[in-house]
Amino acid sequence: MAAGKINVGLIEGLSPNFTVTVPEDTDLAFKGDSSLVITGQSYLPLPNGAPLDFRNREISYGKRRQPQIGQLRFNTSTDKLEMVYNGVWQDGTGYPTGTLPGASQGAAAKSGMEILESGQPSGTYWISPGNSGAYQMYVDNSRNSGGWVLVATVRTATCQDHMNQGGVRITGTQGPTLTNSSTTKMSDSWINALVGESTYTGSTRYWMEATGFNKNVFIDSNATVDLLSSASNQNERTRITLTYEGGISDRGPNTGTRGFGDHHTSGGTYFAWGRHPESGNNCGFREDSLGASNGYLWVK
Repeated sequence: MAAGKINVGLIEGLSPNFTVTVPEDTDLAFKGDSSLVITGQSYLPLPNGAPLDFRNREISYGKRRQPQIGQLRFNTSTDKLEMVYNGVWQDGTGYPTGTLPGASQGAAAKSGMEILESGQPSGTYWISPGNSGAYQMYVDNSRNSGGWVLVATVRTATCQDHMNQGGVRITGTQGPTLTNSSTTKMSDSWINALVGESTYTGSTRYWMEATGFNKNVFIDSNATVDLLSSASNQNERTRITLTYEGGISDRGPNTGTRGFGDHHTSGGTYFAWGRHPESGNNCGFREDSLGASNGYLWVK
């Protein structure tokens, strides 16, 4: 069929009875600064029998064509404008729709940094570091340069449960959340695997956020995760700062400090993951003069 061409400056008609009909397999093209403007209607009427494909968020008429480069659509599932490039719908991140890192268990990201680097906001994503298993993890991409994975929610109501090398209250594939009422924690081995997959190269990859103290402690990136043993077993676990990538202070506390931080030498400036578990009543994040606090452990 030979291509037809009609030059139109203005078409007017009464809604909803005004129609423009084009033959099958005909495309409408808009040149230069021209555009299609529909006014006075709250919707765009479709021809009889035109199905609305909710799965792909696109309208198809009869035989479906392959997406053409430059086509645009708005995906109401992701609230993003998408375009066709290399034959697939993409949202500007460089990943085809539905295949962004962390979008599904089968497309799990390796770390929170991968979520950050793909341009995604804070939220819950599938993360699987190495062969350690895929879990739905909360990622904070809005604070302290983003890429932070929530690996533990610490609650004083469940006292010393966080001083543990294993996973705590992990049900199925759901990781810790901001709203857990009891301490919930990924295993130390999973957290160390996460660190091994991360592209972060800065100085403070661990972040303890004490909501009761309203304080933050960031820990030397060279530390490894052992959230039960004495922090003095590895000096890097007691090299800390109050600010993200700030100047590090080497606290060197006694063997009572567990996991990360410093529970007694700073007079309330810093705090620790835990202290003296043998006492049985040292709940939550601890500092001798401040007492106990709920909080979160983030890793990037």
